[in-house]
Amino acid sequence: MSDTHGTTIMTAPTSAPARAHPLVAAAMAHGTALGDVTTLRELLAMQREWEAGEARKAYTRALTALKRDLPTVIEKDSVVDFTNNAGKRTHYTHASLAGVMDAITGPLTQHGFSLAWVPTTGEKNVVRVTCRLTHAEGHAEECSLEAPSDTSGSKSPAQAVASTITLLQRYTALSLLGIATKDMQEETGERASAKGGDEVDVDRNLKAAKWLVVDCGIAREDYERHVGRPVKEWTARDLERLRPWAGEVVRRRASAPDSSAGEVPAHEEPPAG
Repeated sequence: MSDTHGTTIMTAPTSAPARAHPLVAAAMAHGTALGDVTTLRELLAMQREWEAGEARKAYTRALTALKRDLPTVIEKDSVVDFTNNAGKRTHYTHASLAGVMDAITGPLTQHGFSLAWVPTTGEKNVVRVTCRLTHAEGHAEECSLEAPSDTSGSKSPAQAVASTITLLQRYTALSLLGIATKDMQEETGERASAKGGDEVDVDRNLKAAKWLVVDCGIAREDYERHVGRPVKEWTARDLERLRPWAGEVVRRRASAPDSSAGEVPAHEEPPAG
């Protein structure tokens, strides 16, 4: 287009009109009651409510599509291994926050989602983290968890808070997205319990070894060969596998004609895992 002086005039493209509630769109199109402030407020409230509903529906559709691209289980990629002042060793593996984010960031971005966290601290060193999952259309949902500062491993006060924040960031994100990690073997979460976890307790292991030698008559080289590692490195899960094996060894000896070994006394159960 050119004006009377021959100057070329560029017309900027106009953006598509914002979506509107059908009644609001009709009122705007006909200029109905635009001079009435009360009616205009009612129309704007109706429009905001309608937009919020549309955003929720868009969030649900996008989340359903996102689920198809997210991993259902995330591998463990981080190892914790330390011994406290009392000589008790703690050893376990878990999925790190970095590993979780590496697995989910691509699909989140592809489907129009973003994650953000707001950490706060309260009385008695309680840390609270709120994770917010927001969709591009405007709807957001959030999840909050809290826990005491993690003082294990001789952490400084700041490190204790930071450690708990990182842990809660991971679990709030996983909760919102419905993802599990392979370290989630018990309802308590971070560390698998003595019912079958990776935590190492040297004192417990030595008691179990004494039970195997004294009460079951099994030589150290035999039970270490069966487990596949030295006594001091046994996990609770190793002890769970040892119990039925030791019981079978005792039963075989008892059934042999020249066996001098008897059943394990009822009061001499193996130490609890």
